[in-house]
Amino acid sequence: MINPVQAAIGIVVLLVAVGGLLYLFYSRTNAVEKSGYGALIMLSLITLMIPVFWIMESNGQAMAKVQQHQTALERGAELYAQYCFQCHGTKGQGRVGPSLNNNPQVNKLSDNDLLRIISAGIYNTSTNQLNVAIMPAWSEDYGGPLTNIDIQYLFELIRSSDPDYLKANGLPSGNGFDQVPALIQKNNPTAYQTAVAQESSGQFGNPVDLTSKKNVTIDMVTAPSGASCSPACYDPIYVKVKVGTTITWVNKDTQAHTVTALQTEDLNNKKIASNIFDSGLSKPILTNGTFSYTVTMAAYNLNKDHKVYYYCQYHPSMVAVLLIVP
Repeated sequence: MINPVQAAIGIVVLLVAVGGLLYLFYSRTNAVEKSGYGALIMLSLITLMIPVFWIMESNGQAMAKVQQHQTALERGAELYAQYCFQCHGTKGQGRVGPSLNNNPQVNKLSDNDLLRIISAGIYNTSTNQLNVAIMPAWSEDYGGPLTNIDIQYLFELIRSSDPDYLKANGLPSGNGFDQVPALIQKNNPTAYQTAVAQESSGQFGNPVDLTSKKNVTIDMVTAPSGASCSPACYDPIYVKVKVGTTITWVNKDTQAHTVTALQTEDLNNKKIASNIFDSGLSKPILTNGTFSYTVTMAAYNLNKDHKVYYYCQYHPSMVAVLLIVP
């Protein structure tokens, strides 16, 4: 952006200098020459006003661009606080979903790819489950709740966390994610407190110790306010059990779900460990339905920390974990 004060001072000095020279010529000439010099003065003034108008127009455009960007960040932060923080964290740092706040993997996406992902979602192509959304579609064009303008606001919020992108596009620095926590706290204080508590103690909090029981029941219930799991949760979401314990999941939700073990702790790359347990898409657990599994040494040895993460294939943000002891 051109500094308007410096530009104005420079133009004033130039006008004074040119005007002084013209006055000297003008005061020492006859009537015909005065007419010519008068025309020259007018032409000079008009010529000098052209860069003034250009500077004013350029500054006006730059200011409008900055204002539009700030408005987009404010609106994007509001939308994120309403729809996204349960999965991606109160500061965009990631929870069930990946980090969006200056994540190098996200930053390297093209603008079109990032807009497409926000609009149309992500589906589980690695297991050919093209009907299973890892992230749902948010655009109303694909059945989501957001308009195309809303999608653009979220896009600009995410891009605001990348300093290189802001610099390359001539946008002012300022991470829009900094606005989000206050918005969540203002509009949904209970959800904010729950989210902060979960983030401080880990995504799943502390495990419920059920090692004294040989039979354990885990319910699938409608997600409470502020929960990162959606539209339902496994309850308890994190349990500690022994090898040999029989776990029975009971669906107390109105929707069908699955209980499917994951191979690793990478929740952003959900690969099914069907050799551990998987209720399967072909036999969904309907309301009041159940699925049982007896914990094996294979589950204990699946990961170095002896945790087994599992989720619902219909609703990938429904994630829970078993901590297994021998």
